[in-house]
Amino acid sequence: MFGVPLSALLSALGVAAGLELIYLLVLRKHYVGLVDRLRYHFFVVAVATVLVLVLAQDLVSPAAFGAVLFVAVLVTVNLVYRLLDRFWLARQHDRRGRLAIPKLARDLVGWLLILGTIVVAGHSLLGIEYREFTLSVTVLSAVVGFALQDVLKNVFAGLALQTEATFETGDWIVVDGEPRQVLEMSWRTTHLRNTLGVDFRVPNGNLSGVEIVDLGSGMIPMGFEVEVGVVYGAPPQRVKESLERAAVSCSEVVPSPPPQAFLSSFGDSGIVYRLRYWTRQVHGLTRVHSAVRTRVWYQLKRDGFTIPFPIRTVEYTSQAEIAAAKRHEEVARVRELVDHVDFLAALPEEGRQRLAESAHHLHFDAGERLVIEGEKGDSLYLIARGSVMVSKSGTEVGTSNVELATLGPGAFFGETSLLTGAPRSATVTAEEGVEVFVLDREALAPILHGDPTIAETLSRVLAERIAATVARFEDRLDQLRRTPAHEQRSLLGKIRSFFGLGA
Repeated sequence: MFGVPLSALLSALGVAAGLELIYLLVLRKHYVGLVDRLRYHFFVVAVATVLVLVLAQDLVSPAAFGAVLFVAVLVTVNLVYRLLDRFWLARQHDRRGRLAIPKLARDLVGWLLILGTIVVAGHSLLGIEYREFTLSVTVLSAVVGFALQDVLKNVFAGLALQTEATFETGDWIVVDGEPRQVLEMSWRTTHLRNTLGVDFRVPNGNLSGVEIVDLGSGMIPMGFEVEVGVVYGAPPQRVKESLERAAVSCSEVVPSPPPQAFLSSFGDSGIVYRLRYWTRQVHGLTRVHSAVRTRVWYQLKRDGFTIPFPIRTVEYTSQAEIAAAKRHEEVARVRELVDHVDFLAALPEEGRQRLAESAHHLHFDAGERLVIEGEKGDSLYLIARGSVMVSKSGTEVGTSNVELATLGPGAFFGETSLLTGAPRSATVTAEEGVEVFVLDREALAPILHGDPTIAETLSRVLAERIAATVARFEDRLDQLRRTPAHEQRSLLGKIRSFFGLGA
C-alpha cells in the first residue's frame, strides 16, 4: 500500500497488536483517565509508524524520518516516566506514611525530562543547534514570567507545600477557623471541602501565606480541649474525676491516651476546668465537641455539681435560709459520723449534737498532710470522703517511715490530742481528695465541765483503744503488758489537768 512493503506493514501491525494486548491484560485497570489512555494509544501508533519507516527507509526522506522518530522518542520517554511514576515513585512513603515524593514534584520532574528530551533529540534527530534552544528558552521565559506572574506564584507555592509535606490528600486542615478536607492538589489550586459539603478551590499562594493546622486523616488520634466551669464549692479532685468519666463514656473519644482534666483558672462565676481528650473523628469535630459537652453536663448533674451561669444573676431566695438549710444538712452528716465514734458514745445526746454543730468542714488534695507527727494538736478528724495513710517515724527500727494503716470514710484519728492535748503521734497524709470534719477542744470543754464524770468514761474507752492500737501496729511487748486500767489512770490525770477539772 502506497509503495510500503507488505512485510513492513504486517510487522508494524503485529507490534501494535502486541502493545494493545498488553494494555488490555495489564495496564487497562491502571489507566482510568482519558488523557492517560490517549497517551498510551498515541505511543502505540508512534512505535508502529517508526517501525514502518525503519523497514522502508528508502521510501521517505531523512527529514521526515527524523521528525517521526523525534515524536516517537518524546512519546516513549513520557510514557516510560509515567509508568515509573505510577508503579514506583507514587508508592514510596516515609516513616509517617506520607508520600516520599509529592505529586507536584514528580510532575515537575516529568516536565523537565520532556524539555531535556526535546533539546537532546532535537539536536540529534533534527539538527537544531543548542544555542537556538537557549535563545528560544530565554525569550519564552521572559514572556511567560511577565504574563503569568500570579500563576507561577501559585505553582511554586504548591510545590513548596507538597515538598514540605505540610498536608496530604485526604487530610483535614483548619483554614480560617474551619476544618476542611484536602481532596486534590494541582499546580495552581488546592481543592478543599468543608463539613457541609461545600467545595473550595483555594490558590496555593493563599494557603502558603496563612496558618494551617493539620488534623491528619484520622489514622492517628488528635487531642482537643473543652472548658467547663463549676461552682467554687465543689472539690477540684472530685470534679476532675467526674469530667474524665464523662469523656471516657463518650463513644467518639478513644480510650488511649486517656482523657485528662486540669484546673485551668479561677473565674468570676466559678472554677474553670480544661478537659483534654483524643479522637480519630477529625472530620466531625463539631459533633465530637457536642457529644463530649453533653456527657459532661449529665455526669456533673449526676455527681451533684453545678455549672454556673456565665452572667451575674439575682436570687430572690433569702441567703440566710439557704445557709441555714446547707448548715442543717452538714450538721446531719457530722452527727452521723459522731455517732459511729465509740469513745464519744459516752457523751449524752445533747453533747454529741453540740459537737456536730461546732465541727469545722475541711478539704485536702491528694498528697497533702492533714497532721504531722510531733506537732501540737487538740482536735479530732472525722473522715467523710476519701482515704488517708497513717505513718510513723521508724527511727527505732532503722527506717525513715513506717506505714501503719489506711483509713477511709467513717474512720477518725486524733482522739488522744483532742482529750489530752498530746502532740500528734503519727503523720496522716491524704491518698486522694479528702473531705473531713474537725472537732476541737473548745467544743468539748463545755460538755466536760457540765458533767466531769464523763471524763472517766472517756479515759477508759480511750485507754482500751490505745492498747489495741499499740498491740496491732507497734507490737512492743512492754506496752502490751500495760493494762487498760493502768492506761486509764494515766489518761484520766492528763484529761483532768488539760481541762482543769481538779482531782
